[in-house]
Amino acid sequence: MKILAFIPARGGSKGIIGKNLHPVAGKPLLYYTIDIAKQLGDLVLPFLSTDDKKIKEYANSLGLTDEYLRPEILATDTSSTLDAVLHGVDWYERENKTAIDAVLLLQPTSPIRKLEELKEAILFFEKEKLSSLVSVTVMREHPFECIESDTSGWSFLAKPKQEVSGRQSYTGKYYFLDGSFYIASLSFLKEKRAFVREGETFLFESKLKYSIDIDEIEDLEIAESILKKKEDK
Repeated sequence: MKILAFIPARGGSKGIIGKNLHPVAGKPLLYYTIDIAKQLGDLVLPFLSTDDKKIKEYANSLGLTDEYLRPEILATDTSSTLDAVLHGVDWYERENKTAIDAVLLLQPTSPIRKLEELKEAILFFEKEKLSSLVSVTVMREHPFECIESDTSGWSFLAKPKQEVSGRQSYTGKYYFLDGSFYIASLSFLKEKRAFVREGETFLFESKLKYSIDIDEIEDLEIAESILKKKEDK
């Protein structure tokens, strides 16, 4: 199976200027995603999608040397990641005269991943002939403690079937999509126009204690602390 490891890294960013090249624990944020894609070896074909020449030059220095540049129309704040993925896949197939079977989406804004866990997910996706798989992490804030509020009042997101005395008595498995990775067959992406569909996507439980999707400066600081700890180990 030929899996394109698609790394989306456009130049523009509202929250953090130059986010993809912003230093985190001594390296540009983008480094961590390119590095893990390369460590996957023959399991994937690493591919960077960017409209930014500085980002492209940096990726080239790490060994991603194709000539692809994302069109400006697919690199705006409102552009669809899926459209960028399909455009990139189409370009790759034409340029390399090969057919892509599936896409592994690795967003640079989620730099904290476990290599062995990612390998396991890819091999499971292939073995089980899945159409779609997504990384999820157990919710740290249990729904029994989360509330939804509107003008008419508020209510708990989920309620126990019987009274519980403490957190150890909480029931149910609750996850959130942590953004670490998504895998989907190309046919699924073209048909469903999404990486995830309720009832159709397999949930791959990540064992990461902390997962982060970087959007604000504070997120960068948290990611830096976690990455430094990993390096120290």
